[in-house]
Amino acid sequence: MTTPLGSLLSTSFQRCQQRLQPLALGVLLFGSLVAIVSTVANQRIEGHIMEGMRSLGVDQGRMMELQKKIQSGEEGVIEETMAEMNTMMGGVDSMSDDERNAMFQREGMAMMFRVLPVMSVGAFAWAVISLLATAYYLFFAVGKGKDAVEILSNSLHSVIPLLGVWIWSFLRSFAWIPLVGIIPAVILGPRFVLAPVILVTQNKCVTGSVSESYEKTRGFWGKIIGNMLVLCLILLVISWAISLVTLPIALTSRVLSIWIHSVVQQGTMAYGMMFLVLLTKTIVEQAPGVVKKK
Repeated sequence: MTTPLGSLLSTSFQRCQQRLQPLALGVLLFGSLVAIVSTVANQRIEGHIMEGMRSLGVDQGRMMELQKKIQSGEEGVIEETMAEMNTMMGGVDSMSDDERNAMFQREGMAMMFRVLPVMSVGAFAWAVISLLATAYYLFFAVGKGKDAVEILSNSLHSVIPLLGVWIWSFLRSFAWIPLVGIIPAVILGPRFVLAPVILVTQNKCVTGSVSESYEKTRGFWGKIIGNMLVLCLILLVISWAISLVTLPIALTSRVLSIWIHSVVQQGTMAYGMMFLVLLTKTIVEQAPGVVKKK
C-alpha cells in the first residue's frame, strides 16, 4: 500500500524543518536572485514604455503625479486623468485616421523592439536561476549534502543531466500536442515526473531515468495526478495567505513586494520537491519487481 497523502504532506514538512538552515539559505539565495532579475527587467521595460509615451506627447512627470493621486484614492482623480490625457495627446485628434494608425503602428513597433531584448534576457536569466534552484532543492530533498555549500556544489554537477531529463520527458509527452492533441500529454506527462529523482538517487543516464520513471509509474497515474493536484492547491493557498499577511509590508516598497513574492515562490518549490522525492520513494517501493527489504 502506498503512503497516504496526509502522511506525505506531514513527513515533507517535518523533513524540511529538520534541515531548516540549508533550506532557508537556498530559498533566500534563489529568491533574491529572481527578485533582482524581475526588478531590473521591470524597471527597464517601464523605462521603454515611458519613452514611448513621451514620443506621443505624454508628460511623464504629470502622469506619475496623477498615478500617485489614483493610488491615494482622491475623489475625481480618474476624470482629471482622462482630461489630462486628452490634453496631452491633443495633436492626435487633429490627425487623419491613416496618419493616426501609422503613428501608433510605428511607435508600437519601436516599443516592441526596445522591450523584446529586455524580456528575452530576463526570461533566460529566470530560466537559469530556476534550473539551479530546482537542482539545489532536489539534492536537498534526497539528502545529498550536509550544508548549503555542499548541496549547491553537488547540484551544480547535475544541472545539465537534469535539463536533459526534462527535455526528453517533454519530447516524449507534451511535444505531441500539435500532432495528436493534449490527451496523450495528460496521460504520459505524469508518468515521467519521477525521472529527476531517479536520475539523482539511482545514478542512471538521462534516457534511462525517463524510461525507469515510465515503468515504475505503471498503475499509479491516478495517485500521481491526485497527489500533485492537491499539493499544488495547498501551495497556492499558502502562497496567497502569506502574500495577504505581508501585504502591508509589501505596499511600502515595490522592490520589497517582488522580493517577498520571489522568496515565497522558492519556499513552495522547495517543499514541493521534498514531497516529490517522498512520493517517488513510495511508488518505487510498490512498483512490480521491487523486492522489499525485511
